[in-house]
Amino acid sequence: MHVVTVSRQLGSLGDVIAAIVARAMGYKLIGPDQVHERASACDPEYKDACSVYESEKGPGFWERFFFDRPSFTALFRSLTYEFASQGNVVIVGRGSQLVLQGVPGVFNVRIVAPSPVRVERIAERYGVSNEAASDIVRKHDRERRALMQSMFDHDDSDWALYDLVLNTTRYTADAAAEVVIKAAKNLTVVREPEDLRAKLAAMAVAKRLETVIKKRLTPAVAWQVEVTGEPGGRMILSGRVADNRHKDKAGEIAKEFPEVTSVENELKVTELSFGY
Repeated sequence: MHVVTVSRQLGSLGDVIAAIVARAMGYKLIGPDQVHERASACDPEYKDACSVYESEKGPGFWERFFFDRPSFTALFRSLTYEFASQGNVVIVGRGSQLVLQGVPGVFNVRIVAPSPVRVERIAERYGVSNEAASDIVRKHDRERRALMQSMFDHDDSDWALYDLVLNTTRYTADAAAEVVIKAAKNLTVVREPEDLRAKLAAMAVAKRLETVIKKRLTPAVAWQVEVTGEPGGRMILSGRVADNRHKDKAGEIAKEFPEVTSVENELKVTELSFGY
């Protein structure tokens, strides 16, 4: 079982390279169409959040929904774990390299190119001036950084996140894809792929549950709550809530959640007082 994540700059040929890699390796491409299909099944209250996950941008989104950010982050993670659990997939963007960091069998690639090269490519592709293309590239880069920072509190240009960083200035998309494929095929083989699939599927359920807990208890109460899951439906609640009432409520929500068979409520209570 392998998962290839492709993080890319606009104009770096990353989307084309990802498609070539998926086709050549016989993997499923998790691109805009697949994300749209899954995002459409989201909780109606999270349609706006899912549209941001789908498009990776959203002007004004953070100003309107800032206080729901913890639940959105859990939702985004859930979708990524769900895609990865399918195995033998190429996931394009959406912070997948951050969510799946350190997971066995995951190969993280970053496709880049200098700004002048990217501007020239965008100008040619869309038939606009270099000045207009430069504005497009700057705006897109700014929105992508804001999304990654807001959702995952991390900069996606941190090279330590990646197994391979590829500058496409002197590569065609086909040639760059060959480099990625060769490197991915040499990744350490996962010895028990079905166990890994089951673990990722359990984490997808856990993060969906975390989304619901943070939504129903409100972010101010539950922003430190974290849910981890194990195959078979065992869920572990950890972190902190304001009082025992909220701790018990989180446990009740978990027990009622589909696919959950048992709950270990390890939440700590932080009693806040403004007196002496």
